[in-house]
Amino acid sequence: MEDEYTYLVPANSKRQKLIFGFFEFVDIIIFAIGVVLTFIIASIITANTLGKVIIILIPIFFAGFLVFPIPNYHNTRVLIREIYSFLFVNRRRYVWRGWCYRYEQSDE
Repeated sequence: MEDEYTYLVPANSKRQKLIFGFFEFVDIIIFAIGVVLTFIIASIITANTLGKVIIILIPIFFAGFLVFPIPNYHNTRVLIREIYSFLFVNRRRYVWRGWCYRYEQSDE
């Protein structure tokens, strides 16, 4: 009897777990907070100059920047976290020894 459950998993199966294929729930919350802060600031400040409009829109631009999807990473927020982890948390020391078969002295 042939196995009836044989199938290939598509390469984009992880995207099926994301909202709209791009966003995690945390990303939607970050963007929603940016939108709410923008509306709160817009209700407090009257936007009669270009500088005030830019100040009002800073939260939504910043939140949009953080959740913007980029290649090879989930989004900009994940890239920033990986850069921080590489530079400050899990900093490793790689010693270059060259292609020599035998070493004359030990650096350790």
